[in-house]
Amino acid sequence: MGSGAGFIVVPLFFYVTLCALLCVKIADKNTWKMGLLFATPLIFLPAAFVVIVGIHAAGAL
Repeated sequence: MGSGAGFIVVPLFFYVTLCALLCVKIADKNTWKMGLLFATPLIFLPAAFVVIVGIHAAGAL
């Protein structure tokens, strides 16, 4: 049996890719610091949410 990780990893990959492209576009029009400011919460908060939910579902939290 599979763990179902593909249902999380594939959409997360597309999300991160699209967010990275958006942040590069923002950085081109403004500054790279502004692009990094947008990239940090857009990319890392959903990833952290998935990890926290996984830890909670496993019963470790």
